[in-house]
Amino acid sequence: QARRVGPRRAHDGTPHKAGHPPRGEAPEGAAMSALQAAGNFMVGGAYGKPIPNMNTLGVRSLREDYLKPAARADIVRNLRVIEERYDRDSAVLEPVASEERIELPRFQHLFAGGELMPPSIFMQALELQPSENLNGQNMPFDGDVLVLRDNLVVTYKPLTMKIRQLNSKEIDELPLRPVATFARAWVAFETAWLRNKEVHAVQALQPLAKAIISLEPLLLSLDKERLLPWPRVQHQKVVTLKCLEGFMQSLSDLASSVMPSLSRELDHDSRLLLLMDHVLSLRGEKSVNSSLDGVSATPNVNFPNHQGHRGDSNGALHDSNRGLTLDAYSFRLLGGSVGDAVAAGKLKHDAGNGQAGRAKLAMSGTSVEISNLRGAGVTHETAAGGSKETEISKRASAHAEELLGAFEAIKDFLLSLKSTLELIDPALDRDQAFMGQLHRFERCFRRAKRLFLEPDNLA
Repeated sequence: QARRVGPRRAHDGTPHKAGHPPRGEAPEGAAMSALQAAGNFMVGGAYGKPIPNMNTLGVRSLREDYLKPAARADIVRNLRVIEERYDRDSAVLEPVASEERIELPRFQHLFAGGELMPPSIFMQALELQPSENLNGQNMPFDGDVLVLRDNLVVTYKPLTMKIRQLNSKEIDELPLRPVATFARAWVAFETAWLRNKEVHAVQALQPLAKAIISLEPLLLSLDKERLLPWPRVQHQKVVTLKCLEGFMQSLSDLASSVMPSLSRELDHDSRLLLLMDHVLSLRGEKSVNSSLDGVSATPNVNFPNHQGHRGDSNGALHDSNRGLTLDAYSFRLLGGSVGDAVAAGKLKHDAGNGQAGRAKLAMSGTSVEISNLRGAGVTHETAAGGSKETEISKRASAHAEELLGAFEAIKDFLLSLKSTLELIDPALDRDQAFMGQLHRFERCFRRAKRLFLEPDNLA
């Protein structure tokens, strides 16, 4: 084995830095090859002790040789021979399976085949780079993992030569010592590698976990709205809006971690969802089973007014200092209002989870009795479905259904992942199902915001 040598000192008595011998002297241990140094480490110590600074020159080329097609085909057969030799004397050898195989359920699929030394793990060790990229984040592996990977490759090489001799009948069976050395190297690498992979997975899934956590208060507040009487429900709607804003911010952070900026919305304004719910409520339709049904009745929500100050008679509907109310903004943009919907028999007091219709009627000054005077078949000219309905109002309904439907889809998908965070692949940007739902929501949100929400709208 390699002789342990203390740190050499310069002429002034100060020790030289590790790996930097004095000028003019040959590097210490130059006569020892990289393969000998790696082998001596694995024979003399186990994982968990300080790892010496050993030279690993030549291991990279060795890994490249094993990754060639001809050598790849031999890896599965060689590992099977090594495992069979290990099983014959497993009683006197250290166990190969690491505790991480059981403790980390995310990687149990790697051992589903029942192999003691799965070829897929050895292939990943050969292909292992200093870092891995998850959801656009570059996450480096610990230096111990890279050293132990090289040790694993180093201890595999002498076994390949022994297996050739075994196949040619030059020896009767594999020597036990190199098999035991390879088994120790396998356990050391597997333990460190799986721990690093789990740490990287937890870091990469943080935006997803935050989005799921922020979704739960929103759903609880929506459920509470359905239990509270009028007018106490109005205070709960304000809480719901705050929860919705928090969820939209978390969803924006999740999208930014897996999507480029040109493919997503940069500012997820939750008021757009209120406007889309308002559009459907004015039409008296419930074509989308939305959990946000009735959220448009949230009081004291101001919409932008970027068209300058004009004399108007909207009264409380228009405050030049605070912007526009939802109904005033919708009337100016789409040409329809709560009054039109009431006159056409579209808006009832029981619309929107039993509270939204009553709230809108109260805010517009329309009583419940007046709203019941018109039948459902009577249409007002400027209301939804009327003869003078604007073109953008007709398009708004389709966009509202599309956006609210996409919101429900991404919400349900996130809830389905809640119980599988310890199991799923952290590379979310390569998950086609997840990315499909997220792309759909981002596309619908960007299109609706560009059309209906100032200052982005083009109407």
